[in-house]
Amino acid sequence: MMSTVNAELYGMRHRRAFTVLPIVWLLQIVLFAYVANFIVAMTVEDLSGLQREAMLASLTTESASAAVLGSLPMYGAPVLIILGALMAAGDERSGILRLTVSRVPERGTVLTGKITALLLLVSVVIVLSVVTAAVCAIVISLIEGTPMRWDLSAILTETAASWLIASAWAMMGFMLGIVTRSLAASIAIGVLWALVVEQMVHGLAAVATALAPVRVGLISGASAVLADAAGIASMPGGVPDAPVGAAIVVLVTWIVVSGAVGAVVFRARDIR
Repeated sequence: MMSTVNAELYGMRHRRAFTVLPIVWLLQIVLFAYVANFIVAMTVEDLSGLQREAMLASLTTESASAAVLGSLPMYGAPVLIILGALMAAGDERSGILRLTVSRVPERGTVLTGKITALLLLVSVVIVLSVVTAAVCAIVISLIEGTPMRWDLSAILTETAASWLIASAWAMMGFMLGIVTRSLAASIAIGVLWALVVEQMVHGLAAVATALAPVRVGLISGASAVLADAAGIASMPGGVPDAPVGAAIVVLVTWIVVSGAVGAVVFRARDIR
């Protein structure tokens, strides 16, 4: 299996999209989580003293990993869905998948290699995200002259939560890529689901209480619960009322079910 994983990692290194998309995500962290908030905190006069202090506190080194966690439910989903779809359907039209299957007849090995490479990529992206957030926080601390403090246990916990959320979105994109066999279709469906369908459910739950339990079953809802546990308000419509343990179970379920659906479809279909 390691040869299949190495082949997938080699392919990722030579496909520009796997470099460009993580850079786009890192820029989102810099611009939305830090630059925009810092400008608002320093220039908007209508903010109360407590509001300004809270905004500046979210930009400290202590909150670097929490900033990544809080950004994932709203900004990270499209990027990670696209990465998953690229891993699953990016080599359909080129014929690379057909060549791979001809050399590795066991389709389970091929699929496991793809999923392993994808989760390794997600791990790298999350680590780079936390490092990027830490650099931004250090710069702001130097500008403000505030002390730099680091909470190792919080960093590890919040980084693990970020990885779980990112993996759920990426595996959803991967599953859609396997099922649709089309990069464009899987990206369109995944992004539409993340930015429209899930957000619509959260919005409707404010007036239709019957939908409230459904919210935590969505990736964005479970992500918001984990972000809220870290003290980050990541969802304008409010956080679903659910314990952290339930949110973790939901995210793990999305990962496992996405992988299982992808495996069943991949084993059953013809390779074009």
